[in-house]
Amino acid sequence: MHRFIRPLGHYLVMTSALTAVPAASYAETDDAAATNSKLEEILVTARGRMEQLQWVPDSVTAFSSNAITTRNIRSLDDAITLTPGVHIVNDQDPGTNIITVRGVSTDRLQAPSIAMVVDGVPLADTEFFEAARLYDLDRIEILKGPQGALYGKNAIGGVFNIATRSPSETWQGNGEVSYGNGDSFNIEGGIGGPIVEDKLLIRVSGAYYDTNGFIYNTFLKKNVDYFTSRNGRLRLLGKLSDTLTAELRVSVLSEDGGAAYVSSNNVTGLNNGKLQGAVLTDPLGDFEGQADREWQQVALTVNWEPTFGGRITSTSAYDNYSKDFIEELDFRNDKPLTWGGFPAYPDGVQPISQPKDIEVWTQELRYTSPDDKPVRWIVGAFIQDVTNVRVDDFGPLLFGAEASRFRTKSTQTAVFGQVSVDITPSLEATAALRYDRDDRRVKVRGVNSGAFVEDRDAVFDQVQPKLSLAYRIDDNHLLYGTYAHGFKTGGFNPPAGPGDIHETLFRPEKTQSFEVGSKSTFANGRVVINTAAFITNYDNYQYFAFINGKSLALNVKNVDVWGFEFSTAAQLFDGFTVNAAYGYTNAEIKDFSAPNPVSGLIADYDGMKTPNNPKSTLNIGGEYRVSVGALGDLVTRLDYTRIGRIYYEIDNVLYSPKQEMLDARIAFETETWSFAIWGKNLTDNRWAISAFGQGQQSLLAALGPGGPFDSFTINKGRQYGATLSARF
Repeated sequence: MHRFIRPLGHYLVMTSALTAVPAASYAETDDAAATNSKLEEILVTARGRMEQLQWVPDSVTAFSSNAITTRNIRSLDDAITLTPGVHIVNDQDPGTNIITVRGVSTDRLQAPSIAMVVDGVPLADTEFFEAARLYDLDRIEILKGPQGALYGKNAIGGVFNIATRSPSETWQGNGEVSYGNGDSFNIEGGIGGPIVEDKLLIRVSGAYYDTNGFIYNTFLKKNVDYFTSRNGRLRLLGKLSDTLTAELRVSVLSEDGGAAYVSSNNVTGLNNGKLQGAVLTDPLGDFEGQADREWQQVALTVNWEPTFGGRITSTSAYDNYSKDFIEELDFRNDKPLTWGGFPAYPDGVQPISQPKDIEVWTQELRYTSPDDKPVRWIVGAFIQDVTNVRVDDFGPLLFGAEASRFRTKSTQTAVFGQVSVDITPSLEATAALRYDRDDRRVKVRGVNSGAFVEDRDAVFDQVQPKLSLAYRIDDNHLLYGTYAHGFKTGGFNPPAGPGDIHETLFRPEKTQSFEVGSKSTFANGRVVINTAAFITNYDNYQYFAFINGKSLALNVKNVDVWGFEFSTAAQLFDGFTVNAAYGYTNAEIKDFSAPNPVSGLIADYDGMKTPNNPKSTLNIGGEYRVSVGALGDLVTRLDYTRIGRIYYEIDNVLYSPKQEMLDARIAFETETWSFAIWGKNLTDNRWAISAFGQGQQSLLAALGPGGPFDSFTINKGRQYGATLSARF
């Protein structure tokens, strides 16, 4: 299969012209549409080297730079919405997000369940995942299923691989200005080229976004999700010799805006937990949440091609991150608030503060063998040192006690290897193995006095193998099967006090996953159909709970996950492409009981579905490009998305029955500029993004007057605007 791997230079030329149809992981070039109406291949780096996507024995969704434009992808949310089997929850503030891939989900405030890699640097914390707008991108790759053998300890659900635009050999630039409802303004762009010809290349890019917001607080009488984001990136590529290059990347982020715009209602009592219809009230709290954050990253990548062949790559990075976050926890405007009828909170449950500081050092060294050999391998070593300092100041819930400052130190070390062998011209076998070790230590002290609370340490380690077989029936059809282990590190809960039911140490998650699939093209490359089926055995699933004023991670011993995915794309005639994708995931808790956080009684959770995992996802889209004489092209695109039932907590009381969205874009394009009118969620459907229920939180269950309450965050509704773009 090595003869299907394309050289890097061809890849860089090719991807600049592609418009992805990510449901089928395929693309169409303008030239191809004009000549033979075929869907052309996309190349990805899913297995650490450039390969044709249709020959990769994994489920991968890819978006090229043009697809990012035509499908109006401006954030990680947008890309995930268009990807079957993947779901994201953005909650309380820009840094708190929960990403679920095929039933494998991230626990709030703990280690991620996917690996996020940007320009070769694995990001250490979920705080970095939703870092502002996506801008000046070359491609996005989303790999599903355990990828720990190559990507590390937290790639238990998959990998998000993002590549920004590299410096070019000639001066090139692009820019765009957008304006939309909510008084939303966006400007972004990049420019790059040679400073010293054939020696030193540069690319500078940036993005600025400002909005007055879309979510209206009926008590404060204002939009509370206002937001400003400022971003910049510098890439310097030095060609030190014919075989040695070094690239320096510097990225900065500054954001501030509203946060924790949460609504409150008795959804359990009024609607049996169904978050739909009249119970989805606007926020009415009397405290305005705020979140401000800063992030700086410096990275250096050195590539050396030795005389014996292959490539040696060193990747070094440093991250410095800080966030201030403040909110209320009652989301009401009643005064005083009662607890079981007693006026316990004269001014409400506010302010609640959770500032955070993160510092990360990353180093990876790997050797990648030549691409054009029947035996290909990768070996490497990795270390990442993370210091995470968080303060949990829960204000009135502490009843005069001092807030705690948690300083968690994590050092991850790993060695890994992967080998692919062409057993026959049609059969490839790949074996990968990684050993990860996570040394963790937490020190807890009083935030003001420095009084000692606790000092604990633990080691979590795991061997993660992955095996795959890929059989190429002919030039148009591939069958594959994979077996992989996944591993997500454990960690520390706050100290248990009198009456607490949690363990102070939560265990690491482990998965064993099986997948079989097919990738096929028909009609001389005009039609693509891909299928996959998977089973995952899930041990020590980590789920979030907020009990007695403490943010906790608890373990479910076993979860069974199974599902399937289907995707297709077709070039029906010149300029007209359609795509569709469907994913189904069943993630069910097995043989698990635990004390109910509110009543304290033993609750049986056997048969419950895991939180934040949609049962089904459906994407249907179409794009039509027609030439307007010598003036340019008129491009019209429609995308429909349906996300099935989602449960928000382990008791499965609060749920969203479905989420539906229709997006559209109409653009006039020339070789140097374009003008587009676009809309997202055109039917203005409203649904709950996240929710916390009275059955799982004693605060909500006993809060009054007028309680008990459930709390939930509603999506932003319809968004629309216009974009003017230029290329030079």
